[in-house]
Amino acid sequence: MLKITLITIAQISEPSLRQILVKSVLISLVSTFACGLLAWILLEKFGLFGFGFLDTFLPWIGGALTVLIGFVFFPSTIMVIGGLFSDEIIAIIEEKHYPNNIGSHRVPLLVSIKSGLTLIIIATVINICLLPFYALGMLLPGLSFVIFYLGNGYLIGRELFENVAQRHLPVGEARKLRKRCFIKILLGGGLITFVATIPLINLATPLLGAGFMVHLYHKVRSETGSK
Repeated sequence: MLKITLITIAQISEPSLRQILVKSVLISLVSTFACGLLAWILLEKFGLFGFGFLDTFLPWIGGALTVLIGFVFFPSTIMVIGGLFSDEIIAIIEEKHYPNNIGSHRVPLLVSIKSGLTLIIIATVINICLLPFYALGMLLPGLSFVIFYLGNGYLIGRELFENVAQRHLPVGEARKLRKRCFIKILLGGGLITFVATIPLINLATPLLGAGFMVHLYHKVRSETGSK
């Protein structure tokens, strides 16, 4: 796992991947700014209670809630942006590191975006269900973070791994392979989720996440004999 992480970080220096990184960062910044601005405008326009004290602080309270919600859902949201470039990222990495085993099945862009949006919906439901456990984490320091990273790590790891595996295997076989490697994918997804919650660095999550899972897939394939 450590070796895969180091290889993934090192490959950011490759020119072709840097171009994708710049594009994904720009899209992430624009979308984040647009969502924050929209939330602020809605609070200013519709969020007034008619009480001077509350009206004064409501936008700031709303801003704080926006940041909190963004922290919880950014890891899965960034995967939608990553879906725009995942196929290109996977192809570049496989051509350089695994030239004898390049995936021939391309995942259509619309399918990737649909999968990303589905991921956000599932992540929303799961995080709402986990709210009591997050609250329990206030009594047991660290518990809420463990639950957050494992829960979202599973979702992100599953999505990214299947994106890579489906370039090589039918959908059913890709899912079977993912289930056999549950622990590795969970840990890898948890690591990617952790990166996705680090300010500024998280803008590179689509590139790092897709790259990590490419190397993990090929490692698993070599261990299990899957093609």
